[in-house]
Amino acid sequence: MTIAPTTHRPTTALDLSDAGNWHAAVPRAEFARLRREAPVAWNERYDGHRGFWAVSGYEEIGLVSRDTARFSSREGVISLDDFDNAQSDARRTLLEMDPPQHTAMRQITAAGFGPKAISRLEADVRRRTIALLDQLVGAGPFEAVSALTKQIPIVTLCSILGVDDRRRDDLVRWSDLLIGSDDPDFVDPAYSHFTLEERRMLPFGHPASLDAFALGRELADDRRRAPRDDIVTLLVQGEVDQRPLNAEEFLNYFLMLVVAGNETTRHTMSHLLVALAENPGEWARFRRDRLNPRLAVGEALRWATPVHFVRRVAVAPVELAGTMIAAGDKVAMYFASANRAEAWFDEPDAFRIDRARNPHMAFGGGGPHFCLGNFVAQLQLRVLLEEMATRVAAVELVGKPSRLRSNHVNGVKSVELRLHAAS
Repeated sequence: MTIAPTTHRPTTALDLSDAGNWHAAVPRAEFARLRREAPVAWNERYDGHRGFWAVSGYEEIGLVSRDTARFSSREGVISLDDFDNAQSDARRTLLEMDPPQHTAMRQITAAGFGPKAISRLEADVRRRTIALLDQLVGAGPFEAVSALTKQIPIVTLCSILGVDDRRRDDLVRWSDLLIGSDDPDFVDPAYSHFTLEERRMLPFGHPASLDAFALGRELADDRRRAPRDDIVTLLVQGEVDQRPLNAEEFLNYFLMLVVAGNETTRHTMSHLLVALAENPGEWARFRRDRLNPRLAVGEALRWATPVHFVRRVAVAPVELAGTMIAAGDKVAMYFASANRAEAWFDEPDAFRIDRARNPHMAFGGGGPHFCLGNFVAQLQLRVLLEEMATRVAAVELVGKPSRLRSNHVNGVKSVELRLHAAS
């Protein structure tokens, strides 16, 4: 049925840009209402930034995600704030590019993130995961983020990038600061030494990016002298428009990989462990019936949805779900809503470890921006589940998870668990 466009502007009941509205939990009741009543709704802001369109409907998110001609990434993806052209250009990573620029830049590292390249990591990921589990299973309560879910992605990322393991704590700290700037637990004293305008010229709006840049320069200099089989070498040797990447392009690309390769998988693992603790019957079925770990990975990704939204900007007037969006309007696609859409998932608020029909959007809504690192994430989650299945009889939640205060990332800062050993 075709919906006639309307000048009426449906609105959100919550300001979805306010990180405080996400701190206790994802606002699922509001998203359920929006999916029913207004899959495209206006979110007004009162903090000096323009409002934006919140897209909560599954089909509508897919349309926006795939239509790069009418919905551009160039003015920002991870923030709902407003940026001028100079700020957007300075902050630009692979995420903030449209085809054909995005396509050309993505191609530089595509081979290093493809299934064949990632499959070569499996033995090392499995070895490191086993070593971590052997220390934790049956050993009593432990804080799972620092001891387990933070460790697996960061050692994998270091291997992919060619970063010495001795720098992995730096990578974790930088990505925490870049993603968690709205959380009081991640206050960086250096932040106050930069003016607002200076911060707005930095990727992710945080001076921690400058520390990551320093490491990126060291690695680039090293790979020019001695190339290796790693992603940094691909970036150093890569070309776009028949020229090497300039310094800014290289550094912003490197920074994007540091953050994206660490944060999202870590938080997915944390949410998965909490889900296994809260749904012990599902974990028992997984082990008893030797269920397909790939289905379990898909459900972990849907359940966690580590990225709440990504943003686009309408480049021309466009109609979406009967609502007219003006040129220049910001449009936020809420994967947090899409992955609980009743029409697409049977009992979407239930964690089903063998969910077969699962067209989740944890890696994006399709189109050219589909997550570059999706094979890496799936590998790590699958290995964790497989190795836990032989060692862990039950996951016990000892303390309530501490959630990241963020309107963008569905993060778990800490959670105390106990892994009961299988007999």
